[in-house]
Amino acid sequence: MISYSKILGLGLLLSSVSGVVMSAETIVDSSKTTNMEISVYNNNMAYVKDTRSANLVAGKNQLAFEGVSSQILPETAMLLSSGISVSEQNYNYNLMTPSNILAGSVGKKVKTALYNEVTGKTEYNEAEILEAGGGSPVLKFDYGIETEFPGRIIYSDIPDGLRTKPTLVIDIESKEKAKDKSFELSYLTTGLSWKADYVAEINGKSQLNLTGWITLNNESGTDYENASVQLIAGSVNRVQTNVIRPLMAMRSMKAAGANMAVAESADAAMPVSEAFSDYYLYTLPIKTTLRDNQTKQVSLMDKSGVKFDKIYRLNSPLYININQTESRFTKANPTVIYKIENTKANGLGEALPKGIIRFFEQDSRNSLQFIGESNLPSLAEGEKTELIVGQAFDIYAEGKVSSSTKIAQDTVEAKVEVTITNAKSESVKLEYNQNFGWVDWKIVKEEAQSSRKDSSTAMWNLEIPAQSKYVLEYTVRLSKKG
Repeated sequence: MISYSKILGLGLLLSSVSGVVMSAETIVDSSKTTNMEISVYNNNMAYVKDTRSANLVAGKNQLAFEGVSSQILPETAMLLSSGISVSEQNYNYNLMTPSNILAGSVGKKVKTALYNEVTGKTEYNEAEILEAGGGSPVLKFDYGIETEFPGRIIYSDIPDGLRTKPTLVIDIESKEKAKDKSFELSYLTTGLSWKADYVAEINGKSQLNLTGWITLNNESGTDYENASVQLIAGSVNRVQTNVIRPLMAMRSMKAAGANMAVAESADAAMPVSEAFSDYYLYTLPIKTTLRDNQTKQVSLMDKSGVKFDKIYRLNSPLYININQTESRFTKANPTVIYKIENTKANGLGEALPKGIIRFFEQDSRNSLQFIGESNLPSLAEGEKTELIVGQAFDIYAEGKVSSSTKIAQDTVEAKVEVTITNAKSESVKLEYNQNFGWVDWKIVKEEAQSSRKDSSTAMWNLEIPAQSKYVLEYTVRLSKKG
């Protein structure tokens, strides 16, 4: 019967110094991987399932899984195989770096090499390392102690316990001897993340072409060869703890800049999406390799003829209150908003993960120009969203409270006049909003029909003709609540 040996609370050891390597240790490096699966979340976390094979003897075995993530959460590790039981796990991440070799050699004698510029020869000597000194060691020579030795240190051997790769060492009991026994090692790790980016090309007054890309980022300290990759969209809750994770020297080992992989062709098959639990899951159509310190882009979607509705919205700067009704503004430009409804009828109809959407439009010379960007929220099928792209240059308004009359003890009526200019060569839809604060209010006179946007805001949906001015006039009655 197959059993999950959960390595949690079973002698779990997490320390900055690796344990003693037993002679019976069996190295299970990444060359023994037969299958790799990664589920990447968009909160810098991934679930890795790494299937490897190893030879076992009957009884006690010590398996050293080399090349696991340097940001592994060791307490989440699980080992799946038949006929085994787990007794102990050690996560060894004291890697073979110059600083670790120096720290592990404290108290030992080493050779030193110092180039003599006068003689043109290298002079060799012997010294004892008294202190690592954060990379600037304290050395004891027969002539005295050096704290800033300008030469090189030559080590005769590597200190015990250092490894070339992060290693998860697991002690297991096997019921029988086995050749090429298959194990699935799974664990959670930080250092892997993904995000979505979109490019929207406007190709008409109410249509655009939408291209989506997935950007995968690997800073976990290891490579994932030929992996099946799935992406989880949604907010997965994580408990914050004060446990120090094994990140230390791995950061310093990374290259100065990330390696940007060549983006996979947009003509390739798109990820398959599906609802999963309370999240959404995207499965990449082909296996891919994620190198450490690499950023890779793959196609998410390519839609043409996506319908949108473009409006302009101006939230009035006028301050209209019972005690202060004299107010005006000289010029205000509305925001540009694209409204999108995620339906098949509108050219979409599939779950869209959150990301940044960048808009482009052709100028009079048919050259694409960037016109703004917005945050696209996670958008379920059938859901609507509004994307603010920027502010209109050639649409503006000025307004004032033209008069106010006190009609009762705590009630006034204010007349408002707002002049909206549309200098564009086409008519525009404008949503004009006026907030009245925490008072009872009622529009008692108006030419254009308003509606209540919320308890404190009146809204007018206006159609402003091309190259014209429109004057919005209304009277509002304000009174204290209660």
